[in-house]
Amino acid sequence: MNDNPRQQRFRDRDVLLDNEGRVFVVLGHIQPRDRVISFLKYIPDPQGRWALGSQKYRRVFWGGVDSVVNGIDTVPKHYVIQDSHFGTDLLEVPTEDIQRHFLPEERLGAIMEEGPVDRLEASAMGLAVALHETLGIDYSDIGVAGSILWKAHNPSFSDVNMNIYGFDNSWRLKQNCDLVCSADKVRLRESGEWLKATERIRERIPTLAQRDIDRLFKRRFAFYYGDQCIGVTPVLRPEECPIRYGEESYQTLSNEPIKTLFDVADSRYGLFCPGIIKGTSPSLDRFHGIKVSRLLIYDGVFAGLIEEGDTIEVVGTLQRVNPVGEIGESFYQIMVGTKEGGGKELVRFL
Repeated sequence: MNDNPRQQRFRDRDVLLDNEGRVFVVLGHIQPRDRVISFLKYIPDPQGRWALGSQKYRRVFWGGVDSVVNGIDTVPKHYVIQDSHFGTDLLEVPTEDIQRHFLPEERLGAIMEEGPVDRLEASAMGLAVALHETLGIDYSDIGVAGSILWKAHNPSFSDVNMNIYGFDNSWRLKQNCDLVCSADKVRLRESGEWLKATERIRERIPTLAQRDIDRLFKRRFAFYYGDQCIGVTPVLRPEECPIRYGEESYQTLSNEPIKTLFDVADSRYGLFCPGIIKGTSPSLDRFHGIKVSRLLIYDGVFAGLIEEGDTIEVVGTLQRVNPVGEIGESFYQIMVGTKEGGGKELVRFL
């Protein structure tokens, strides 16, 4: 936990506590220096089910685009700005308003040093040991996220979520899931155990047919440690991020999401948030024959699933990417997971 947040770079899925006790989750690896793009997740409430010390909390948003949009109406006005990089209003917590910055790898380290106090912490520690012993990933590159991170979890209803840090570590995990399952008590989540997750996606993106959702989940993985499901999210270190905040600006060209095919040539950074996918689309006749050469995916439903060589159908917001400064030329991208496109934007495997 970092009590001086201005000395720390913020990473995807870090947790922040502001001066009024609100809890935010960092969103993505494209981050400004003096503010933090994030979404509001918990607020103080005497009747809440989560607790940090004597303070109880109520969960108000559940992640994804809806949380970003609705959270804007809940936070102080100076938390919401017209972002010059993304070209839209975003919730960005000023670093001077951050009281505490919770670091997932430090929390896991404390659990391992002090010993777990409940079955959820024991499961997180068990999977961390399995990742270290089977894949050689350093414990300092593994973290525990979610409510366990800020010690507000409840073993009767909380989940276990973990992070893997670094480009190489993330791909090592992606390519060696079966090897992790050679460890004691570890197995992959089976197809019949995704029912609640698929129902949430069907409700949130009604234009995705069940067969489309089934194709998504054939590529998705999560682990069980004993009887506890644990999702593991790849997170880039700040020095590894391929897009630096402020080196580009995005200009939206369509009021409604557009649909096109896209041939995937490079998905190396597709594991992370935002997923960065390079390739090419057919000429877009409605937009003077331009072609899209990049996808920027903020919707976690599609994280880590797109592979080199795929031809996919994508529905999202068409944008012109303008390099800032004199280096580089403008090009076109589609963003999936915008505020305006919630419930409409998607990736469909053909």
